[in-house]
Amino acid sequence: MVNTIRKELTLRQEGILKAVEAFVLEHGYAPTVRQVGLLLRIASPSAVFKHLGSLEKKGYLTREGGELRLAGHPAAALMDRVKVPLAGLVPAGTPKEAFDFSGESAVDVPDWMIGRRRGNIFCIRVEGKSMIDAFIDDGDTVLLERTNSASSGEMIVGLLEDGSVTLKRLRREEDGKTFLVPENPLFKPFEVENLRVLGRVIGVMRKY
Repeated sequence: MVNTIRKELTLRQEGILKAVEAFVLEHGYAPTVRQVGLLLRIASPSAVFKHLGSLEKKGYLTREGGELRLAGHPAAALMDRVKVPLAGLVPAGTPKEAFDFSGESAVDVPDWMIGRRRGNIFCIRVEGKSMIDAFIDDGDTVLLERTNSASSGEMIVGLLEDGSVTLKRLRREEDGKTFLVPENPLFKPFEVENLRVLGRVIGVMRKY
């Protein structure tokens, strides 16, 4: 690959390709044309398009649905996407009304985040800041594995007796008591009975 790049690409094309590869490795998805221009300080979008077109002709990039994809590069696997059902808003704060699993809407999720658990994953959008110290903030998309059981210490979405749901860390005491614990000192843990676990957290996606 290195020898081929040196023989077939101009210095500018090689720089663009390396910038795209680095962006994919860091973010898990390809940059937009505007982002490529910002990365390489190319002010003209048409100039960026021209270089990307040359890389496409030489077999290093492809464009599918307007999105860049790396061709024949290990980082290309990071760009594969899977549609995951979006269950709805779940409060990371005060428990709220339960959501449903209708699957009417979906979110594109990097395939590497799911692995072999495909088909058993759903996602939620978080509302609230009670889990901020666990790096889950208001507006984040959280991936969960469907399950009706979880170990103490795992982050879960739980259905409470009153029909409300919440995202918290599960804590089981030796005396048999169960608590849902926030990750924010402004919120307090609370004891629950007849808790129904709907899923355990496996990942978080965020746009800045």
